[in-house]
Amino acid sequence: MDTPNPLSILPQVNALQVDQIEAVEVGPGCTRRTLPGNPGVRAWLVEMAPGSQWPHADHHDTGQMFYVLSGEVIEDDGALHGPGTWVWFAPDTRHRPRSETGVRLLGMNVAQAGFIASGGSPDALLHSYHPTQG
Repeated sequence: MDTPNPLSILPQVNALQVDQIEAVEVGPGCTRRTLPGNPGVRAWLVEMAPGSQWPHADHHDTGQMFYVLSGEVIEDDGALHGPGTWVWFAPDTRHRPRSETGVRLLGMNVAQAGFIASGGSPDALLHSYHPTQG
């Protein structure tokens, strides 16, 4: 007997206004909104006030990607990324971004491949923010 696909219960299309999601303060001048989505993919909206820096080194085992919606973000190497820039990091890298102008970023990464390969529950992949995660 085939095991039913737990993802088949999800609606085919969903939408919401991201500003309706509660912004969680992760550090002085830094907020994050965890966006709902498909299991295995984490997505978020980060806003950093002018002169702020992410409160800790941001690390993702599977890498990270973000799109600069507005403002500018400065990475550890001094590279400045403005609106319309797509930035991605290799797996197992760290960074601690800052912003002089303020910035709004749309970011994402995938769940750990080992967890998925081990048959972990798709429900466990629906991300809940924890302050030690970027």
